[in-house]
Amino acid sequence: MLTNPFAVTSPEEMKAEKANELFVELYNTDFPQITRPGNIIMTGSRGCGKSMLIRCSLPDVIMLKKEGCRASDLEYLAFHVPVKKTSLPLTELRLLDNRHAPYLINEHFMSLYVLMYSLLGLSEISFDEYSEDLYRNFFENTYKRYLFFSGCEDDIDVNFASSEDFFISLYRHTEKMQADFIKYIIGLDPNTNKINTTYELPLLSFLRFIVPVFKELVNLPGFPSQKNIYLFIDDADNLSTTQTEILNTWISCRTQPTISIKISAQYELYKSFLTTNGILIESPHDYQSINISLRYTTDYKANYKDKAIEILNRRLKSIGIDTPVEQFFPTYQSQEDGIRQEMESLKNNYSTSGRGNRLDDDVRRYAVPNYIKNLGGNRKSRSTYRYAGLNNMIHLSSGIIRNLLDSAARMFDIVSGTLDDKTVDIIEIPTDIQNDVLRQLSDEFLYTEFRKPTLESIESYETLEPIENPNGDVEKLQNLVHAMGQTFHEILVSERSERKVFSIALSNIPTSEIKRVLKTGVRLGFFHEATIGNKDGNGRTLLFILNRRLAPSFVLDPTGFQGYLFMTNDDIHKAMTSGKQLRKISDESNDDIRQLSFDDVLEG
Repeated sequence: MLTNPFAVTSPEEMKAEKANELFVELYNTDFPQITRPGNIIMTGSRGCGKSMLIRCSLPDVIMLKKEGCRASDLEYLAFHVPVKKTSLPLTELRLLDNRHAPYLINEHFMSLYVLMYSLLGLSEISFDEYSEDLYRNFFENTYKRYLFFSGCEDDIDVNFASSEDFFISLYRHTEKMQADFIKYIIGLDPNTNKINTTYELPLLSFLRFIVPVFKELVNLPGFPSQKNIYLFIDDADNLSTTQTEILNTWISCRTQPTISIKISAQYELYKSFLTTNGILIESPHDYQSINISLRYTTDYKANYKDKAIEILNRRLKSIGIDTPVEQFFPTYQSQEDGIRQEMESLKNNYSTSGRGNRLDDDVRRYAVPNYIKNLGGNRKSRSTYRYAGLNNMIHLSSGIIRNLLDSAARMFDIVSGTLDDKTVDIIEIPTDIQNDVLRQLSDEFLYTEFRKPTLESIESYETLEPIENPNGDVEKLQNLVHAMGQTFHEILVSERSERKVFSIALSNIPTSEIKRVLKTGVRLGFFHEATIGNKDGNGRTLLFILNRRLAPSFVLDPTGFQGYLFMTNDDIHKAMTSGKQLRKISDESNDDIRQLSFDDVLEG
């Protein structure tokens, strides 16, 4: 059975050796930034690599990466708290809201999980020094003392045989504390506002337990000399609003460099930036903000293509395939020949009919659009355009490495399924399979995401067309996406001077309705949000870039620099309600279509 090298494994489950083998630093500043002291809120689309960045910041990978590195040589100790794998999102915790010390009890539960995962992480580290006397002193005079202050008087069975035994025995006690807490929560009556179970359990907190205990912890023998601890709170968008406000309160305490809080969340899903006292945490005073996926989407200087190629090559080599990835995902030769003929025609006619300032500009802008246009007179005929080749795959991933790996993995599975001899190496992915998979993934993304919130009103994929009289933001978004895709295709096959368009820029301040719909599009992954210089050149305005994964669904060219179309609120509102053209685009006028300069794009 052939092992699929592109199959995506959760970084949390990945062994240190595998993580170190596969990890490629996609953006030259992200990894160094999250491994420096200081609080960070790291956002990005699902699959952009947040969890992999965290995994490769943990001690076991760092020690493996740096040959001969010992625990005491580390610049920091990092602990991973994966919210999805805890009971922190426990629905029953909402029973506490507005009736029984919700902040105190939620903070206890959050502090307990931070403690649990930190102790578990410590038990997996081989410290090069150990002193039973110093560990006993830490336990009696710090750990046990602050547990007592927090209301815990348990007798803890501590094993002092080694650092590993010591920390795992403390971890097992926290498991008991967790079980006791969950038993209390389950005992609450959801049908009454009265508390029928008196809370008599401990109350751990960040400032009264985690901070003082961790400050002493780093003084134990064999610990890093710089005494920095990083708490990686992963998938924090799964926390409740109350828990998010507690986490923000921890950030506002500014306990770095001793304790730095590193948060990851899906873009636009982090529930609040207020503390429990209603105070707003602000960047850069309280934390640094990083939006990973936007950088890959809008900044060509990020070298996303080079990094993506390196990731794919590493994965092929991990199963012993030495074929360069450019050959493993070949282009469709007949199509490449046709595009090359268009290039030659543009070059030969540039002196008499050239439009750009340079010959190369015309070739880059018009070769592929001309080829697509010449495939046929309607979109169905143009759908014979084949999406294949590494360059197309990378552009269609729209800056999200998970998209690239998912498409490659599906292609690999299809080819391996056709082999009679499962021990034979696959040397390439045929272009017809590449095209089928990329088109299928585009349609699945377009249709499935819209079906999720409106499943009851849609019977099949075929019925998913622009909606008359749409109700709700999701249906309006569906119409807007269809209008964008259709309009961008019509521009692509027009006779305009600017024909590669993938974005809309707002001419004025959006209404609350339009803002909601656009933000929903960003949250669901249909758009990437940024800012661009406004039409008058005296400020900035919002830019919304259509996810390039959708290019096959609308027969668009996902490669190269793209233009953007200025839209008024009235234009967008009509598109949201009709699902038709964004607005009438003529061949004679520029209609405010501008060439997108990536040097001018900033995060939204």
